[in-house]
Amino acid sequence: MTAFDIFLQYFGGVTLAIVFLYGLRNYWITLFGGFVAFCVFYFSFGAKNFEWEINSLLIKNVKDAVVIYSISFIITVIIYKIIPLKQTAQTSAK
Repeated sequence: MTAFDIFLQYFGGVTLAIVFLYGLRNYWITLFGGFVAFCVFYFSFGAKNFEWEINSLLIKNVKDAVVIYSISFIITVIIYKIIPLKQTAQTSAK
């Protein structure tokens, strides 16, 4: 695996987590829901020679996905704390 492939996996994880966190504004849903969505893409495109079996799910591929998404989630939380979503005041016309 090249350095560019690794960069794309981390960048994809960060992008996915940012979309979830800014859209939902909930850390727990972003953590678990984003991880499930990341695993779908990671196992389809990122993991080499992956077979959909219980054995391959529990060993190396899930550990790699957990590490990649955990780091991506931490980076996303830092970005979210630095640049929070602005709350717009809704005014009603009377």
